[in-house]
Amino acid sequence: MRLLIVVSAVLLAISPCVAKIPEVPRFRIVGPSEGLPSTMVVAIGQDRAGYLWLGTLDGLVRYDGAGFRTWRHDPADPASLPCNGVQALHVDAQDRVWVGCGRTLSVLDAGRSRFRHYRAIDSPLLKNGEIFSIATFDGAIWAGTTTGALVRIDASGRMSSVNLGELEGALDQAMVMNLAVDDRHRLWIGTSNGLAYYDGKGLHREYIPDEPNRQSAIFGLQWTGDRLWLGSESGLHVLRADGRWQPFAWATMFGNGNEFWGAVAAPDGEFWLGSGRGLWRTRGERPPVPALSGEGPLSRRNVIGLMAAADGGLWVPMHGTGLGYLPADWKRSAVLKPAAPMGDAIYCNLAPAKRSGGLWQVDAQGRLLRVDPSTGEAFQTGLQSPHLKGMELVSALEDGLQRVWLGNLSFGLSRMDLRTGEFIHWPSDGPEPASALSAPEWITEHGDTVWMAFIDMVQQRDLRTGKVLQRITQQDLHGLRTIDIQQLEQGPDGRVWVAGEGGMFAWDDASGRFVPVPGMAGAQIQAFASPSAETVWVYRASGAEQWQKVADRWKRVRQVGEADGLSGFDASAMQIDPHGRVWISSLRGLWRIDPSAHPARVRNIGTRDGLTSQEFIQHCLLMSGDTLIGATSDGSTVLLDTAMPDVAAFVPALQLEHVSVLRNGARIALPMDRPFQLGPEDRQLQVVSRLLSYSDPLSNRYRSFLKGFDTDWQTTGNSGIREFASLPSGNYELALQGIDPLGNRSQVRSLQFSVRPPWWRSDIGIALICLSGLLLSALLAAAYRRRIRMRAQWQLAQHKRELAEQASLAKTRFLATLGHEVRTPMTGVLGMSELLLQTPLDGRQQGYASAIQLAGKHLLRLVNDALDLARIEAGKLPLDYRDFDLRQLVGQVAELVRPSAEQKQLAFHCALDDALPPALRGDASRVQQILLNLLFNAVKFTERGSVHLRIAVLPQHTQQGIRVEVRDTGPGMSAEQRGRLFQRFEQAEGALTLARHGGSGLGLAICRELAAAMGGSVTVSSELGQGACFVVELPLRWVSTLPAVTPSAVRARPLHEQAPLRLLLVEDDATVAQVIVGLLQTRGHHVTHVVHGLAALAEVSTRRFDAGLCDLDLPGLDGVALVAQLRARGVRFPIVAVTARADADAEPQAMAAGCNGFLRKPVTGELLAQALARVLTDVDDGENDGKASGA
Repeated sequence: MRLLIVVSAVLLAISPCVAKIPEVPRFRIVGPSEGLPSTMVVAIGQDRAGYLWLGTLDGLVRYDGAGFRTWRHDPADPASLPCNGVQALHVDAQDRVWVGCGRTLSVLDAGRSRFRHYRAIDSPLLKNGEIFSIATFDGAIWAGTTTGALVRIDASGRMSSVNLGELEGALDQAMVMNLAVDDRHRLWIGTSNGLAYYDGKGLHREYIPDEPNRQSAIFGLQWTGDRLWLGSESGLHVLRADGRWQPFAWATMFGNGNEFWGAVAAPDGEFWLGSGRGLWRTRGERPPVPALSGEGPLSRRNVIGLMAAADGGLWVPMHGTGLGYLPADWKRSAVLKPAAPMGDAIYCNLAPAKRSGGLWQVDAQGRLLRVDPSTGEAFQTGLQSPHLKGMELVSALEDGLQRVWLGNLSFGLSRMDLRTGEFIHWPSDGPEPASALSAPEWITEHGDTVWMAFIDMVQQRDLRTGKVLQRITQQDLHGLRTIDIQQLEQGPDGRVWVAGEGGMFAWDDASGRFVPVPGMAGAQIQAFASPSAETVWVYRASGAEQWQKVADRWKRVRQVGEADGLSGFDASAMQIDPHGRVWISSLRGLWRIDPSAHPARVRNIGTRDGLTSQEFIQHCLLMSGDTLIGATSDGSTVLLDTAMPDVAAFVPALQLEHVSVLRNGARIALPMDRPFQLGPEDRQLQVVSRLLSYSDPLSNRYRSFLKGFDTDWQTTGNSGIREFASLPSGNYELALQGIDPLGNRSQVRSLQFSVRPPWWRSDIGIALICLSGLLLSALLAAAYRRRIRMRAQWQLAQHKRELAEQASLAKTRFLATLGHEVRTPMTGVLGMSELLLQTPLDGRQQGYASAIQLAGKHLLRLVNDALDLARIEAGKLPLDYRDFDLRQLVGQVAELVRPSAEQKQLAFHCALDDALPPALRGDASRVQQILLNLLFNAVKFTERGSVHLRIAVLPQHTQQGIRVEVRDTGPGMSAEQRGRLFQRFEQAEGALTLARHGGSGLGLAICRELAAAMGGSVTVSSELGQGACFVVELPLRWVSTLPAVTPSAVRARPLHEQAPLRLLLVEDDATVAQVIVGLLQTRGHHVTHVVHGLAALAEVSTRRFDAGLCDLDLPGLDGVALVAQLRARGVRFPIVAVTARADADAEPQAMAAGCNGFLRKPVTGELLAQALARVLTDVDDGENDGKASGA
């Protein structure tokens, strides 16, 4: 124990020293997986634009940090690379790329598309040798060959040579292996037989002092760091700028087997040397040491053609691996693996050693180690305890009493005394217990107390005894919003601060509660750090914020977010270095914010900067001393020298890589060096830019601003692509800028272009549109005037139509009234004449009575025709579509017409096509009316000859329609007569026809209207003296079967064959009643006549009747209401409505009220007999059906 105390005392007495982290270079390798076509890189160059050029054994390669472009040999293209194995590479002052490829010297043009060749077979000066070295000297290109030729190509392309044979040693027979130019305007020539130089006036031989072989081959030749470095068979030699040779004791290590190939001066005074056995690093007289990449050698093979990068870094070709890049600030960071296995390394296993400096660490054997950040070595302190063995630390704190508080998963909370080695544990089941759910994630010292935050509680303990003074839980938050603590630390005002939900809270001793820090309420704070009592930095999900104390409140004075390159992430921890820079660890690496720049410079440090892992452990970012940040990541320790100055600022180049647009479905390349114009149909303008900064190409950021379109700079992250789906017409200027990870900004690159408007927005288009507008206005004005005129005409026509409709309606009403008024007295005329003819009369009386009857029937036809026209005009012409027997209908028509024709001694012929169907569906009565009108007209106007009726199939129609032809041998008609023929009240010869043949002139007009109502037509063809032919086409649907004959029609018998009936007649007109009674009595029936409905009701209630006849227009209770009353009282005898109404609604109304039949006045005895027979038969059928169903 005494030894333990002594060792601890000695350890704690060690004074902190100036820290310097280990120098462990880590190269970023660019190889085939990144697109490098060949790992055999033999030469490197960089043009003025900033592109990196690589000469490989598989072509010439250009690298822009994001991708590669390769030029190779194409046998079909004489302007392609002459071969794929590039042996030499040089970029001249005119930015031309020269390559030595076999026995050909080639130069790539400025457009980077075609090579111009200087072939040995065409140029004797090249002596048919292969080219291994190219340089620029005196404004011309110099090239050396393996056959001893040294040629010069001036600006005009003229080739000349320098004769190396003038010098001692037969250099004209030696291979020219290297060329180099120093700052004294000399071209150094390294050959296989020695060294020489050319000063513009002549050749001079140079011998290496103490060189055993004066004609030793020169393997490497490089001017760098104000001195000429060369390698020979005997080793490495250096010629200083003052002309003196600088000897090195270790020079021979670069002799045979390890030949020197090249050197690069580093910015800090060191030199990098490439040789046959890898890469070396030296400073001053110190012997070179092999360059490592992490813990292993960078390469054990030839390193040829290494080159200093423009930003201070180093490019190193590594055969078999690819191209290595070492950033200029590689000494800033180092990654140290733990001295012993650290388990899963998911918890922080480091703690700052406050008094001894460095870091505390516990290994797997339970030993307490102190890690020296300057070397990465872990020193044993002599303290070892079984309690430490296997302990997984979550947090640690060395307090002012030389004790270490350990938050761990083994015991929850432990404390180790560094002076005595004593251990105290506070498990969850012991006195003053810690949390049972977790170890404390945060431990901080505050006065004579120590605060710690667990997952489920916050505790305040006495610093000496460990007694719990305060216990804050979810049930008793003491002012907090939640117990989920993001950070617990001593704040800038000396109080304990807690970051979490709701912002920032501080412990108030007076109230014993956490109170909100004034001004800092808001979204969750994940981490904070304070560089002074007046300033604090916090991190939220939206970014980092700087707060300044003003009076008694905190005010946010700065915010760094995504626009500054700080992408949204969850912070693990935060620290601030002595220079005021903010460091934030996360699962996406380490972020540094330099607030001294405006805007703030943000840099991300991750695996591309040499870290083995970028996933930093939660709450494990520490400051050891003042200059080091130590963090554990994936089981390793990351050390960063925050005092090391940044790489000198420079302006990286931004180049336009590609500009294209989608035109007619194909992507078209656009010029990048001059303005261009886009068409109105062009889409998806794409501009690709590259920032030629190679420190971390994947972290380069781009932004752009399209004047006239964008309102502010638009960031595109690490993608240098800006694309516009479509742009309105106009002139544009696209400003582009790149920013590298160190915050270096390129010059703003501009791209000017314009977008043509569509033709309708061009000057000519606008002029045309204006003219069209004027023309349209004139047309609209004319149209408006025409519309006003047409509206007036329409209004006039409408007025006339209304007047015509009113006149037509009045005419229709008049005709309907006239028909009604005429039919009633006509009943008396026709009925009385019929009764009169049934009495004994002499011949003269019989003639008088027959004349009266014929005149009455003619008058009735005139009234019916007028009523049909009225219905047609009113659009109320009823059509009763039913299946009817076509041949039966034609036979009936023929039987009616034939007597009239025979009376005039005319031949009457009737013919039907065999193809006609047996039946049609239509209004049979109207079809019969058309046929009768046409046939009677033909008979009437034909004096001699014949009348023909032919019915055929309607042409060009299948299964539909008939065609009727009525042809006569009458006088015929002229064209003028045919034009008037179908007009109402018109006849062929006007008054002469009327006087000769009679008639009203309505028949043909009605025929045409009826045909049109059925969808057909009536036409006539006739010439004077040639007769006439009327054609009727009716598109009636064919029916394949004949209509069924109703039982009532089969069984109906004439009334005189029936027994006498008791009939009730309800009629208010005495004459009509007398006629009907007389017609029925002559047939043997008993008729009871009443004049109104009430009398009818009385008769029915006292007497029994077999049938009834009822007028619809009765005084008081009309016929329809009377029939309804009778049916309501249970009267079941059939009732026939007898009315003078001519409207189409009369019959449906009567049938709906309960009538069984319907007759229009005037009536004849035969009509009455048929109607009564029909309704009585229907009643008998109904009774028989009822009996059958009952049975």
